Amino acid sequence: MSPAYPVLHLRSGREFSPLNGHPWVFSGAFRELPEDAPAGIVADVVSSRGDWIARGHLNARNSLAFRVLSRDQDEEIGGDFYQRRIRHALALRRLLPADVSAYRLVNAEGDGLPGLIVDRFDRWLVAQFHTAGVERQRELILDALHAVVSPDGIEGILVRDDIRVREREGLAAGGASIARGAVPPLLTIAEGAVRYLVDPWHGQKTGFFLDQRDKRAAIAAVSGDAHTLLNCFSYTGGFALAALARNPALRTVNVDASAPALDLARRNFALNGHDPDAPDAHEFVTGDVTRFLQAAHQDGRAFDIVVSDPPAFAKNLGMKERALRGYETLNTHAARVVAPGGLLLTCSCSGAVTRDEFEDVVHAGLTRVHREAQLVADFGPSLDHPTLPGFVEDRYLKALLLRVW
Repeated sequence: MSPAYPVLHLRSGREFSPLNGHPWVFSGAFRELPEDAPAGIVADVVSSRGDWIARGHLNARNSLAFRVLSRDQDEEIGGDFYQRRIRHALALRRLLPADVSAYRLVNAEGDGLPGLIVDRFDRWLVAQFHTAGVERQRELILDALHAVVSPDGIEGILVRDDIRVREREGLAAGGASIARGAVPPLLTIAEGAVRYLVDPWHGQKTGFFLDQRDKRAAIAAVSGDAHTLLNCFSYTGGFALAALARNPALRTVNVDASAPALDLARRNFALNGHDPDAPDAHEFVTGDVTRFLQAAHQDGRAFDIVVSDPPAFAKNLGMKERALRGYETLNTHAARVVAPGGLLLTCSCSGAVTRDEFEDVVHAGLTRVHREAQLVADFGPSLDHPTLPGFVEDRYLKALLLRVW
């Protein structure tokens, strides 16, 4: 029998969502919340009639007040719980191909561990603690991670606290720190035949966009007969390098606002046997993507494959309308530089924008420049980024592959 936890009563009629598997309960659903409760404590939620529903982390200072951990009334939230959940998550990732050495090990709610992100880069882990609940149990979770993954040859765990989402939970957004073992400044990972250098200390997210692996594979699969590829928001060159593994003769243009990211991209090209300085083979352009697209159109340039993978335009609902306009504009410019019969992979990682809304604005962008298209592939969550049925708020990543003429 689990120890006694504080009990929170829901208002009448507010039980439907948690009873049907949704992992969040907002503050307005509760009869009352204890204002003096420490942020991140474990508590139980019961119906207005007193029927037990779930156990999870409480942060009464946040409008998203409760995040479900367990629907088993006898399950204690301790070290054994975290080890079970991490082992369960690891079992799913073992379905990935053996030549993939980097993946998301824990994907928050999708793995029953809300607020926790853990990415594996070969022999190292990079963790993020997004919420007061997992922050409060940080050492317990790190001990569980170490216990589960050490037999797999993990040499170190780095924690990245440099994420603004922590501030919404009343947590400090700091820097990166070693939690276990040692983590070098640069790591090398593999996706099939392609190798990438990763900066786990300072790189975007935890150092690499693991959630785009299946999209990189899709671009590689269709690049065999292509002559040119434009990689917008290229970061460290992932899409271009995946395509080059299939078609080494491909000419690539990689555009990003970050000079350090492009410096690492050039190193990744060299690591994979492609000369980043080869004349008329590869370009690395530091600058604004929209301005590049406008200039490319004016110069009459066109590309067989165009990839547009921008950072999030809307991180909350208040930014949604502006984001939709931004996606329409970006796809208008991108469509102009796709060669007739060429391919456009366009992505959105804005959680506030739904998949259907994203398709609508992409279509509007194509229409503005009188381009027609076929939707040939539609991407959602990948194997190592699972989500829950009915939990659409977690479907942040959308990607459409279009044939444009």
